[in-house]
Amino acid sequence: MKPIYLTLLIACISFSSFAGDILILKNELVYEGKIARIKNCELVFKIKGEKYVIPASDIYSVEFENPEDKVYSNYMKLAANDPNKCLSGSLDAENFHGKKGGHFVLGVLFGPFAMIGTALANPTPERGRHTLLKSQNNDQFNDLEYLTCYKRKARGQLILAEALGWGAWIVFVLAASGGQ
Repeated sequence: MKPIYLTLLIACISFSSFAGDILILKNELVYEGKIARIKNCELVFKIKGEKYVIPASDIYSVEFENPEDKVYSNYMKLAANDPNKCLSGSLDAENFHGKKGGHFVLGVLFGPFAMIGTALANPTPERGRHTLLKSQNNDQFNDLEYLTCYKRKARGQLILAEALGWGAWIVFVLAASGGQ
C-alpha cells in the first residue's frame, strides 16, 4: 500500500511543477500558459508556443505561478508608482461620466432592457464628454487599472439610475391601479 501513496505523491508534485500562469476570462474560460507581457491594456499570453493578445476588458483575473517572475515584478513596479489609479478612475466616472437623468428616463421607458443594454456597454473616458474636459487624469486614460475601475463605476451608476427609473414606473403603475 505504501508504494502506491508514494507514487501518487511523486506524481502530484511533478504535475504541479509544470503549472503555469492562469488566465480567467469574463466568459468564464480558464487558460493555463505563460504571461509574456502586460502593456497598453493588453496581455500577451502564450499557450503551447502560440501567442494570444487579450484585451484587458476581456480578463476577469490573472494568477501568476511565480511572484518572482519578471513580467509580474515589472507590472507591480509600475502599479506601485501610482497606487490611486483605481480611486482616480472611480471618482472620474462618478463625477463626470454619463447623463444619469437620461438613464433614469431609459429605466422608466424600457425597464430591465435598458439595464441589460448598459451592462453590455463599454463606457470609456473618451466617450464621456465631461470626463475629457474636466478630468485631471487624462494621462491615465490608457491605464488598465484606471479603466477597469472607471468602467465598473460608470456601469454601476448608470444601471442604478435605470433601476430607479424602472422602480418609479412600477410604483406609478401600482398607485394608478390601486386607486380604481
